Amino acid sequence: MTPQDETGRLLQQWLQMSRAESRAIQAGAWTELRQIQSSKAALREPLAEAWRGFKSATPPVSHSARVLPFRAEVARLIALEDHNARLLAGRREKACEQQRLMERAAQNLRNIRRTYAPPSPPVACNSYS
Repeated sequence: MTPQDETGRLLQQWLQMSRAESRAIQAGAWTELRQIQSSKAALREPLAEAWRGFKSATPPVSHSARVLPFRAEVARLIALEDHNARLLAGRREKACEQQRLMERAAQNLRNIRRTYAPPSPPVACNSYS
């Protein structure tokens, strides 16, 4: 397999993982998301190695000419990663809002309890020697 083929194959794997990430975020499957992100992290070095192999196998040209074969894949990946980041930010904001509502409800319950519950008797500790 040529370095260009290997780079393309790894970019496709990354794209598939990013799509799986989107599904996991939408479903709130956080354990699955963590596993996908670990898999993507493990793919970074092989992708960097394939890219280095591709760069060394192609004649010296401008950077833009070298990236040309992967421009569409990289553009798709960037768009999908941006989409995933926005999805995750939205889920996080909803979770923070839910947490604020729960904290407010807990405070209201404590206030009600203090209003209706009789005060606790003082605790006295006696020590007999």
